[in-house]
Amino acid sequence: MILELIRSFYGDNIVLLEPCGSDLDGLPEVLKGILKISDGIQESMVLPKTGERITIGWIIYSYEMIQKMTAYYKDEYGIEGTVFSDDGAGNPYYILDEKIYQFDPIDNESEQVAESLEEFYKK
Repeated sequence: MILELIRSFYGDNIVLLEPCGSDLDGLPEVLKGILKISDGIQESMVLPKTGERITIGWIIYSYEMIQKMTAYYKDEYGIEGTVFSDDGAGNPYYILDEKIYQFDPIDNESEQVAESLEEFYKK
C-alpha cells in the first residue's frame, strides 16, 4: 500500500533497488515490508537538456542508511525511534510506536506529523 502511495505522488520519478538481503531485526514492520521489496526508494528526475535520468535524493533510506542515521540521531540527540528519511534540509523523519515524527536539530524538538507511514505518504 505504501509503495502505491509513493508511486502515485512521485509518478515515474522513483527508483527501486534490489531487495535488502540483510536481517532486518529491530526495524518497524512497515519498514521491513518496504525494504524486502526495495533496499530504499530514491527520487529521480530527467534533465531537461539531455534527457538523462538522475537520482536526486532518498524517499526512504536504504537499510544501511537507516542504521547509520538512526544511530547518529540517537547518540547525538537522544531520539528514540527509527530514522527513515529527511526533508532535504537536514531534518530527519523517524518512526516511533508506528507514528511519524520530524526532528528539528536546531531547536532539538520533535513534532508528530502523521499517525502512520501510510498517512505520511498520503500528504
